[in-house]
Amino acid sequence: MKVPALRWQLALAFTVALAVLVGQIVWLENVHVMTTNGMYKSLQAEPWIADPARATLDPSNYLYFPLYGALCRLLDTVGILRGSAWQQLAYLNAFWASLCITFVYAFIHRVTASAAAAALAACLHLGSGYFLLLATINEDIMPGYTIVFAAMALAGLWFDRPTWRRVALVGVVFTVGWLVEWRLIFPTLPALLLALALSEGTPRHRLALIGTLIASILAVTGLASLVTIGHPGSVGPEGLLWTGKGVETGWAGLSWDKAWMLLSGVGSYFLIFGGPVDLPAVRQTVVPLSISVLIQAALLAATLVALWARRGDRRLRTIAVVFLGTFVAGEVFNFYSQPQDPQMQINVMPWLTVAWGLLVARLLAAADRRRSIALAGLGIVSLAPLAWNLVELVPWRGIDTVTVKSMAALERRFPPDSTVFLYWGFEAVTSWQFALWSHTWDSDLWGTDRAPALSPAPSAHPKFKWIAVTAGGIRHPGWTAEEHATALKRDIDRALDLGYQVVASGFWDWDVTELAAQLSGLSAANRAPAIYKMLHDNYLASPVFYAWPIGGYHELQRR
Repeated sequence: MKVPALRWQLALAFTVALAVLVGQIVWLENVHVMTTNGMYKSLQAEPWIADPARATLDPSNYLYFPLYGALCRLLDTVGILRGSAWQQLAYLNAFWASLCITFVYAFIHRVTASAAAAALAACLHLGSGYFLLLATINEDIMPGYTIVFAAMALAGLWFDRPTWRRVALVGVVFTVGWLVEWRLIFPTLPALLLALALSEGTPRHRLALIGTLIASILAVTGLASLVTIGHPGSVGPEGLLWTGKGVETGWAGLSWDKAWMLLSGVGSYFLIFGGPVDLPAVRQTVVPLSISVLIQAALLAATLVALWARRGDRRLRTIAVVFLGTFVAGEVFNFYSQPQDPQMQINVMPWLTVAWGLLVARLLAAADRRRSIALAGLGIVSLAPLAWNLVELVPWRGIDTVTVKSMAALERRFPPDSTVFLYWGFEAVTSWQFALWSHTWDSDLWGTDRAPALSPAPSAHPKFKWIAVTAGGIRHPGWTAEEHATALKRDIDRALDLGYQVVASGFWDWDVTELAAQLSGLSAANRAPAIYKMLHDNYLASPVFYAWPIGGYHELQRR
């Protein structure tokens, strides 16, 4: 049977991937699986949709909001979910994810000359847990990841025998990618530099190539800064190269608890097990998560064994340096920040797809007369993660629709003009209240040394009034436990003194152990006893309301 031309194979890969992902979005009816951070991103995109000339640039997503603002305007023009950016972003992510699948197919096909290996690698990549998740929700990582993956693929193909032009092109593509999402620069840049350092040629020649890569990165960064001079939020090249996002906050730091989170991130990238995103949930799923990691390790070992005879192949070594180098550097970076976050894992884990593609090609070549049987078996294995992860996402179906209805019930029960909500800080409902009520951060209302920016109750503005327990852990990593507890008590008392009803979410029922486990993600577990004691020694709480999926609420009174 004649194999279609490569361009038709690529078109088919893109079309099938897009159909699967769009179908999943429609079926799932929930673009906030595991995280509602994409809701905030959609709100940031709204000015870029309505009036891009006056919208403010974000150094950490310098190209993301201009890009997605333009794409959302395009969707509005053709009548697709007009005016609903929080839904449009998911469909745009599906488009970029489908483009990434096309790049996967093209890369594996180029390396192995096998359409079967390319197709099965693309299937595995599509079905991998965190890729499948981020391709169908409204988070912001997918376009930047896709572009950076393209740069990694080009480096894998070219850096065995690099030329000035090829190195410069990789630098340009790579820089455009991380200008969409800043943190993508950290895992891959060391791998690209190492690949050039180990390429052919004299040390002086290799050093010159490294200089070319750095120069191309600086040139694109400078051009992006130059083009945006005078635009609100624009920064110079140095402000793009180092935005400091997440530094000196509770997200940064090292702790043994993050080893559990790292297990969750690496394991869930491949196979989702209910979506563990906090320490207690990770500990409950340690066995299946460990099995997922062991499967990945076995795949890597099998690939090394199968290709060991070709260890002298310069291209294979370059591919290993680029993809495994990104993995190693990325997990070191992730361990310092948020190793459980899907966004932090997706760009450091594509080595898994590459290893599978290379192994499949080797196994099919060895199968000879039994090729059809081997192809069927490998096809089942390649599609198994997709089937597993789709089943794991079933419990998340329809939650967006139900949440909108529950928000109306919440507003009737707790009039916003006379209620202050006490939240743990990461409840999904906070994103909905922020989006549908008023764009109010907790930090807009409370401060350490100033009066709250609230009028006495009842007050219609702002509509969403809230206090977050996590605020001290995120914004003040240097606080002691007592300082954190004291600041939290002061804000609660201020709300009560102004005549507001204070209602706490379901976190009130946590014991001190669970509170510590939840704070561990912010490197603040040691603050839990002081915070718990302050809350339960000073306030009584009575359960007064429950609605699925937003949970229960307790009304607080002073003891």
